[in-house]
Amino acid sequence: MGILPGLSFGAPWILAGLIVLPAIYWLLRVTPPAPRRVVFPPLRLLLGLSAPQETPAHTPLWLLALRLFAAALIIIALAQPSIGRPPAPSGSGPLVLFVDNGWTAAHAWQSREAALSDALAGAARVNRPVAIVPTATVSAPTITLLDAGGAERIANGLEPQPWLPDRTRAAAALARAKLESHPDIIWLSDGLDYGDARATAAALGKLGRLTILADPPGKGPLAVRPVRSETDGFLVTVIRAGAGGPRTGAVEATGAHGETLASAPFRFAANAAETTTKVSLPLEVRNETRRMEIANEDSAGAVTLLDTGARRRAVEIVSASNAETEQPLLSDTYYLERALAPYSDVHTGTISDALSRNVAVIVLADVGKIAGADYDKVARFVSDGGVLLRFAGGRMTTNVDDLVPVKLRVGGRYLGGALTWSAPQHLAPFPDASPFRGLDIPPEVTVTRQVLAEPSVELGERAWARLADGTPLVTGAPRDKGWIVLFHVTASPAWSSLPLSGLYVDTLRRILELAGGARPADMATDAAAVWPPYATLDGFGRAQKPPGEALAIRASDVTKLALSPQHPPGLYGHEGAEIALNAVGSGTVLTAFEGISVSAYKGTAALALQAPLLTIALLILLSDALLSLWLRGYIVVPRNLLARVSTIVLIGLLVHVPHARADDAFDEKAALDTRLAYVITGIADVDAMSKAGLYGLGLALKARTSYEPEEPVGVDIAKDNLSFFPLLYWPMDPREKDLSPQALSKISDYMRNGGTVLFDTRDLTLGATRGAQSPGEQTLRRLAAKLDLPPLEPVPSDHVLTKSFYLLQDFPGRWDGGKVWVEALPPPDPDRGPEPARGGDDVSPVIIGGNDWAAAWAVDDKGRPLTDVTPGGDEQREMAIRFGINVVMYALTGNYKTDSVHASALLERLGH
Repeated sequence: MGILPGLSFGAPWILAGLIVLPAIYWLLRVTPPAPRRVVFPPLRLLLGLSAPQETPAHTPLWLLALRLFAAALIIIALAQPSIGRPPAPSGSGPLVLFVDNGWTAAHAWQSREAALSDALAGAARVNRPVAIVPTATVSAPTITLLDAGGAERIANGLEPQPWLPDRTRAAAALARAKLESHPDIIWLSDGLDYGDARATAAALGKLGRLTILADPPGKGPLAVRPVRSETDGFLVTVIRAGAGGPRTGAVEATGAHGETLASAPFRFAANAAETTTKVSLPLEVRNETRRMEIANEDSAGAVTLLDTGARRRAVEIVSASNAETEQPLLSDTYYLERALAPYSDVHTGTISDALSRNVAVIVLADVGKIAGADYDKVARFVSDGGVLLRFAGGRMTTNVDDLVPVKLRVGGRYLGGALTWSAPQHLAPFPDASPFRGLDIPPEVTVTRQVLAEPSVELGERAWARLADGTPLVTGAPRDKGWIVLFHVTASPAWSSLPLSGLYVDTLRRILELAGGARPADMATDAAAVWPPYATLDGFGRAQKPPGEALAIRASDVTKLALSPQHPPGLYGHEGAEIALNAVGSGTVLTAFEGISVSAYKGTAALALQAPLLTIALLILLSDALLSLWLRGYIVVPRNLLARVSTIVLIGLLVHVPHARADDAFDEKAALDTRLAYVITGIADVDAMSKAGLYGLGLALKARTSYEPEEPVGVDIAKDNLSFFPLLYWPMDPREKDLSPQALSKISDYMRNGGTVLFDTRDLTLGATRGAQSPGEQTLRRLAAKLDLPPLEPVPSDHVLTKSFYLLQDFPGRWDGGKVWVEALPPPDPDRGPEPARGGDDVSPVIIGGNDWAAAWAVDDKGRPLTDVTPGGDEQREMAIRFGINVVMYALTGNYKTDSVHASALLERLGH
């Protein structure tokens, strides 16, 4: 029913209620308002007063109008008004809405809801029956004709499911329903072809007049294939359907509580169906990643879950042999590094190095006895949950400690020895309780020598791999929270051909999973291993409790299962030992419709007005209640309230403090004391760390030097006067915005006039890489590309910066390593001989490094460090503080150390 052009009502008969407005007016008019209470006056004021007849007062006319307006709005809102009119479906028979509601439709579900709403509104106007046929359902859809109200209830409860649609089953159910001849069928498709698009279109075309809707070109769903873990992060592949123009987005790594750990942009080239990007993360943060998802793309296919097998562990290899330097192909370390590197971060060194790096697995190659304090440290490491992996060798045949899973015999068994074989031994099938069960055993793997175990009751359950004669090849046993595992052969091919096979890599990878809390039974991949659903995804990619119809899966079927109501995407197993079943596999390809005529989703054609009208009516009624209380005297408004408010506003306008006064105060504060300053990046956590870092450095300066800086300040390059600060600390972060032309000019003038900027790219804080590809250096290039920077060089050993207060050669911060760059100095004068310190005519305008110095300096208000430094601990923090003092002294005093009056003293000190 159209009242005005573009205005229509879903329930126009309710507008008949407007005829009661006169009755409401009459009732409100004749009903007197409640009496108003006043304080009874003294009796003397009643003298001489007459007593006229009292009549009740009427409700004010303006209040009556307000109430009538609210009543009219409620009546109009109940009539379901809307602006715009959706097109009415052609024909007079039933309307069938064939809806693809798999995860591929979730990314633009609002457009599907708008199309459903328009179709139902158009059908309601002509009283056409409607049938809704979803293609992704738990069971075959039941198809019945409904009125508009019943169909709308079903449409409101319709949501995308986390599996793909089954169009063939839905079309067959529609054919069995035998609706009236030639109904109007609207296929709200996801625009993707799973090999059934043409067949479905043909089947629906035979049942009625078919209209197909699909996403516009370039607006189809995006999906993420399973990620590939690399040494410095994750390599992510994003796919889309069909060819199209360039398209951009971002991939985010999120943690267990939904926090964003890192992100990386991606871009599709024109006509490209897939693209890759790398999300860089340090190892500690990478292992906290639980899912990788496309930002602002809500679907189960835009999420890939990471299970326990995706986590990388830090591994330390400790070898008793030096063969890796003399004959690497004969060394244990050579084969271990190449087997472990694809799945872990491998380091080589000593046991102390391993514990200082906080590794998850320590590998000992032919270390028979762990001596001294190292024994207690390793025992504590295992008890706390670490994995100790040992390999046999000559040293383990004579003198072995008790950090082994089984007791060993003295001596070894080998061809031609006392305990001899007639031929090399092959491997027996892995036991049922072994973590290696399910791995294929190559027939060419043989063993020529091994360390034997003493017979015992527990040997049977601790033997994870045996030879054909029944003797153990690999044994393992728990020790408190950790594990001890022993290969009874060497890590190199000296005693067996195992290190030359793929089985060697697979067994080591299974052992790495022990460091994530998995148990041997959890890692079995045979048909008997059953994994219950732990947490599943809905169609929008949100985590939820497993639905009632979800069933457990067999570990061996993970790569073969198709998504279904019984096996939705999610994590299966239990906490600490999960396997991921994702909506998108490594070979998934999204294919768009071809050869099918479609129309694009256009959004809703009608804008519902019911909700805003009811909201306005509610606000009017609330105002009416307040006004009634005011008229009855329950709310007292001071007579001069309006005057007071007006006065305050007027004073605020007249006595407006201009921004220049704030600048004057800042300049006065900076001019009275020489302060340490940092550049405000606009990123709260970065600026807070900069302030805490300079505060900690200031405490060290007060304690050790004659300079006593006041509290550090943050400066806005674009607004503040920089000339008061000899040194600016500027941390890099990819979230920083580009500099304005005014800011570029100010910072260039600042450096040109003698100021020094300490650029900190914070490489390992922002990612897992140093150098040109680190996020910090890329941010520095972006921000400083237009600055007039001098030629740079790594800090030479005789630079003033190394001697301005402390004698330094390394410049660590929160992290160690990496180069520190300064303005290139002129070469030394050969005629003057060696100089104790060398500097140019002026202080270097820039100092560039990436060790995150502020984090190393940062302390709280009680002087306690805020962050850990690695790998050197407190000693490294001390060196970081010394570097900070050197930088401040260098910025304050310049190159005075090059003065000849200091040369003799410096040479004498260097001589000592």
